Amino acid sequence: MRYIIGLLSIAFLVSCGNTASNEIVTQAIEVSDTVASDTVVKIVEPEIEKIPLDSFFVEIDTNFHTKKLIIPGNLTSKILFTGNVDKVVAHDGRTALAKKHHDMTAYIPIEGSSEHGRLYIGHETNYGDDILGDGGGATMFEIKLENEEWNVVSDFSNVDFSPVRGTGRNCGGSIAPNGMIYTCEEMVPQNNRASYIGGKGHRDTSDVGNLKFHQNFGFMVEVDPKTMKATQKMIQMGRYYHEDIEFMDDHKTAYLSDDYEPAIFYKFVADVADDYSKGQLYAYRQSKDGNSGDWLAMPMDTASLLNPRDIAIDNGATMLMRHEWFARVGNKIYIAETGHDSTDWTERVAQGGVPAKHLRDDHYKGNGVYTDYYGRVLVFDTETNKMSVHLDGGVSSDGKNVLSNPDCISTVNLAGTDYLIIHEDINGNDYGRVSAAAYKKNHWYNELYFLDLSIEKPTVDDAVLFAVTPMGAEFTGGLFTPDGKSLFLNIQHPFYGNGKPYNRAMTVVITGW
Repeated sequence: MRYIIGLLSIAFLVSCGNTASNEIVTQAIEVSDTVASDTVVKIVEPEIEKIPLDSFFVEIDTNFHTKKLIIPGNLTSKILFTGNVDKVVAHDGRTALAKKHHDMTAYIPIEGSSEHGRLYIGHETNYGDDILGDGGGATMFEIKLENEEWNVVSDFSNVDFSPVRGTGRNCGGSIAPNGMIYTCEEMVPQNNRASYIGGKGHRDTSDVGNLKFHQNFGFMVEVDPKTMKATQKMIQMGRYYHEDIEFMDDHKTAYLSDDYEPAIFYKFVADVADDYSKGQLYAYRQSKDGNSGDWLAMPMDTASLLNPRDIAIDNGATMLMRHEWFARVGNKIYIAETGHDSTDWTERVAQGGVPAKHLRDDHYKGNGVYTDYYGRVLVFDTETNKMSVHLDGGVSSDGKNVLSNPDCISTVNLAGTDYLIIHEDINGNDYGRVSAAAYKKNHWYNELYFLDLSIEKPTVDDAVLFAVTPMGAEFTGGLFTPDGKSLFLNIQHPFYGNGKPYNRAMTVVITGW
């Protein structure tokens, strides 16, 4: 609401010294013959009619027996890229079948276009490949919207991670303000055998500089999208189960998640803008009442950075229940906390860690045990350091839907309203997370929901069901083009018995918004 102080407005208008100004002053005074010189006149902004979400799509029904992708009938999906089917070109010109387990998606506009760009698809894999490289990976390709249909207009090109001696399980990530891609390694092997996997994983396990080979994994990795090559592992951001990263507009600060239980919430502040290779790593410590928090500076020597979680817990950092992906709107970072069915934190509490307030209040069962079947979406205020629950997972009031174990999340603005896009990755198929019939057959299904972020204190009832995966799969990497008219979405590890084409990892685009 805007306000105008009558005295200042009138004084300004009188000073203009012309007839038009005098008429305006007269009209202003005539609003009330009792207006005092210091009266505040309230101007009401016109209300803008909100366009409802069902103008874009109609919520679908729950379906726990499908072998294909289900989306609203007014929208159209098209497969762009399929793992183990499409051929990928390596930097030396050789080709191989694409890696699987599609995860992170990045869209890089060409000349700022939402209809012509390049896609980056990360692969959450860890197996050997003579041509595309052992361990994790990524694929890039050019796409273009032509006659209202997206087409791949280039080769599928392999991202070369050999400059950093390979990666493991490339999970989430983001494009930083400096234009570089940062991909998360969600793998922290404890020894070289765990990397070698009996000859099926990383086959060259010789040392990497002053690190043992297995110590070279569990980092953020920088990729140059122009050369499609990795440039460095971001040692100073620490070694742990990296799941996602959110960069801030100052070109220096980044927030990082830890897919572990207990998880630690991290912040990294670079020494120099746009150079994230040097800086200070911090661990979050929530206040006892949960209304604020502060940051514990981590020691920045290499030995400490190889195990920052234990150091953080030793110093009283807040413990969380498996943090997954981030999504940001302004100074609010939404965090998918996927939960864990049951865990005993007795030793971790004795070590010095403090469970987050919402876990202490709602999920402690006594004797050090916490149960967290459905998970939730948290919200973190970067200005106040307050972390709180935005949406708890669970069963809807009519028993129809069960939103559980959020993993990837992203946002889109549709007609002026911000929506959170929530991808499930259920930790189990019990506790109503699938239907009784599907549970009896040991079938697994995941769903994707939209949540209007303007709703205060939302519940599961406010989440709108948008899509259901083919059996056995999860949704990952959902990302809209900048104009909000095309949604790229990955389908990971579907059940092979689904039959073609929904028995392979794939990247689809959904249009018709």
